[in-house]
Amino acid sequence: MRSFVGDSSVLLWVASALIAFLSARTFVEYLRRLNYDGPVRLWRELLLGAAALTSGLWSALVIDISAQGVSFDVGYHPLKIFGCLLATFAVMTMVLAWVTFRPAWPSQLAAAALAALTAGILQVAVVWSIGAEPGLYWRAEPLVFALMLLFTGIGVSGRMVVGARRGAPADRASRRLLASLVLGACVVAAQELVLIASGVDRQIVSAHARFLPEVAIMLLAGAVVPIGLVLLLVDQRSQQRARASERARHRRRHLAGGNESMFSDSAFIAMPDGQKPQQR
Repeated sequence: MRSFVGDSSVLLWVASALIAFLSARTFVEYLRRLNYDGPVRLWRELLLGAAALTSGLWSALVIDISAQGVSFDVGYHPLKIFGCLLATFAVMTMVLAWVTFRPAWPSQLAAAALAALTAGILQVAVVWSIGAEPGLYWRAEPLVFALMLLFTGIGVSGRMVVGARRGAPADRASRRLLASLVLGACVVAAQELVLIASGVDRQIVSAHARFLPEVAIMLLAGAVVPIGLVLLLVDQRSQQRARASERARHRRRHLAGGNESMFSDSAFIAMPDGQKPQQR
């Protein structure tokens, strides 16, 4: 199956950017919940948040590679393409748990640096899994700029989320949307720099074209992963509304109980001395 060329490459690039944004949006919502309630009780949210970020990084770059319109049949080595995905997921899970266990700013800074380095390694590994020949020649300058962009995107968006207290003016949906846009834009720019650094457009053949064809991996990255991210985002938002409704009910019960107690105390105090309330 030949790589997509011509006008389709523009559409695929747009799809890649949308997947990156959707991944960032889902990750931001899970990060907010973990920041408020902690990863010990919310181990499910911890795993799903790390999976959303990792799968989005992976899928966006896979689609972007097909959008390049290279002149050879693209294929992927199964162990390399899925091994880097699982390894990155494990590291991102530990980083996410670390930053929510230790919310001090030095820990946040170190976690952002480690997450950016892990994301950069994932992007390099995805390009490497093609097995392009005569061989990729990596340029250092674009890779350094890609890491800087990833660090900026993860650090700024993460700080925008974890720096806001629940219910505070900074804890708004518009602020989380802006954080998602920052992270998604940095991811897209970083993967473009990684592709430039690799020189994949100067290659003539993929050594793994017979292992895992491009159409199969694109079906997973362009259909299965985005659908999963949408379901995760919808689930998280519905849970958020349910928690807000439950907190509102608790406040109403508390206020109603307080008013009833005050009414009973006032009626008791208003009775003459020595007279007790009549029993019914």
